[in-house]
Amino acid sequence: MNRSVIIILMIICISALYANDVITVELPAADTLTLVAYANFNFAEINESSAITKSRQWDDVYWTLNDSGDKNRIFPFNHNGEMYRAEWYNEDQGGVYIGDAVNIDWESMTTDNEGNLYIGACGNNMSVRRDLCIYKFKDPHPLATATTRYLQKINFYFPEQKEFPAPQDDSNYDSEALFWAEGRLFLLTKHRSDTLTNLYTINTMYSERDNAATLMSTFDIKGMVTAAECNDDGSKLAVLTYNGVWVFEGEVGNWFDGSIKWLPIKGKQCEAICWDDEETLIITNEQMELFELKVSDLISVR
Repeated sequence: MNRSVIIILMIICISALYANDVITVELPAADTLTLVAYANFNFAEINESSAITKSRQWDDVYWTLNDSGDKNRIFPFNHNGEMYRAEWYNEDQGGVYIGDAVNIDWESMTTDNEGNLYIGACGNNMSVRRDLCIYKFKDPHPLATATTRYLQKINFYFPEQKEFPAPQDDSNYDSEALFWAEGRLFLLTKHRSDTLTNLYTINTMYSERDNAATLMSTFDIKGMVTAAECNDDGSKLAVLTYNGVWVFEGEVGNWFDGSIKWLPIKGKQCEAICWDDEETLIITNEQMELFELKVSDLISVR
């Protein structure tokens, strides 16, 4: 057998291996928890909350944003949903504007341990976008900032997508879940052709050229991922789908190989999740409601 044939066979074997490398777990029978709001946003213009992250710079400050159609702004609020605003704002004004940023399907926010926030402009319902990006900027003071500027715009793409739009049976290049852990940004995809989610990381953060997202693993999430966030040290990953909450615990980048907890939920159109403390999650929906969920309420499945 010549060398060329051997190489071709190796490529075929490796491709087959990766094609079947889907991590899955069996879920037990469980009652669906109907979420009950503990608070509501008190600012009427927060009417399509698609992201939430807890500030690591300011006490009792959380950030959210509206999906496409809103202005290029984010909203600071406290645990009870009461919005902070710059001292010179009127009561009918709100939000911190991100200068030069454009709200094209903003779907996610996250924060790092160095005082930066990130906005994921990566919603891609029809798998047609070629302008996926992430905005990085300093976490602004919620009472003294009306406008700020981003530090960096990180353009990225999924190398696996070869057609625009993607074929109907491969329309899996939407992402509404951006999160940060151990110095890297990660994404989970929201699939429309199956019940899987792909975990990607962005290993480079070039400003002058596009960055390739690197596929790390695939998990059968049994739903559509709408949000995700890591705790401060990256050991726990909370993932929200339309029908459930998952908590994965393990080494950074290998969360799907660790212990897994899960709970089926119902709460209208829930689109955002973040850690409040090591045992409490906060969830928001597009009906201006906030929910709390204890990790101890989830069911251990592995």
